Amino acid sequence: MNPNENARSTSAKSPNLKSIKLSKTLTTLLKVGLSFGLLYLVLRKIPLSELLGLWTTLNTPYFLIGAFLFLASQVLSAKRLESFFKRSGFDLSFKSNLELYFLGMFYNFFIPGGIGGDAYKIYLLNKTFSWNVKKLSFSVLNDRISGLVALLTIGILLCLVLFPAYWPVILTALIVGLLLYFYFLKRFFPVFQNLYFKGLLYSLGIQSLQVASFLFLLVSLGPSSSYIPYALLFLISSILSLISFAGIGIREMLFLKASSIFQFDPSISVSASLLFTAVTAFFALVGIFFQLRSLNLKSNTPL
Repeated sequence: MNPNENARSTSAKSPNLKSIKLSKTLTTLLKVGLSFGLLYLVLRKIPLSELLGLWTTLNTPYFLIGAFLFLASQVLSAKRLESFFKRSGFDLSFKSNLELYFLGMFYNFFIPGGIGGDAYKIYLLNKTFSWNVKKLSFSVLNDRISGLVALLTIGILLCLVLFPAYWPVILTALIVGLLLYFYFLKRFFPVFQNLYFKGLLYSLGIQSLQVASFLFLLVSLGPSSSYIPYALLFLISSILSLISFAGIGIREMLFLKASSIFQFDPSISVSASLLFTAVTAFFALVGIFFQLRSLNLKSNTPL
């Protein structure tokens, strides 16, 4: 390719890159705007001073258990991603993968308008080992899809308990959903077909740990007669976090609106939701350590 053709090629790509960056920025602004708009509406009903005041009554052992369970869910998440990488032929050491995972958490939580945690992980791995970007992207995508399927699976199982009269419909939906997920892998990502059960088990473990984490944080603020509605609402908010910033605002609004349906104290549930966000932010902040120092990524994959 001569210089003129190269210049024209670069010029043709630039507007597209600018368009992608603009689209990402606008999407991020909408998510942040939605999150804090909903949070503002919640705080008009329940003053922030009341919500944070509940934190002064924390049952410390329950809080620490909740925080530990959240940390365990993130470590298991790193292990799940490692299995998808290995299936694609990328054998990253677990220590390196864990460091990279927390760095991604930091980017997702504290730099929402930036490159994004998943994209930054792909960038670093490609830059360090020259690994194929497309394969890395497919690994990360399927890691996320596996988590979403687990969220829906646990949610449906909770619905079986809450609405036993509709068990035939609910059970059918679960079976059909799991079969469709298997077909999806077989049709579009056959390389990950053998990870169907392993990936799903990882994901079910991760989501169960996060639900348990939230419930322990909830109990640290006050007891409840039933925890299944809280668990189901937490899972729904996790799914809806795709259209918000880290689930902030949507989770609090869900608990506020559902409090009259399930007859629970909205102040405690919303306060627990904010506490979960604080715990998430704390562990995401760990990633700044790996940002400030040079990552020493190690791989067992031949270069």
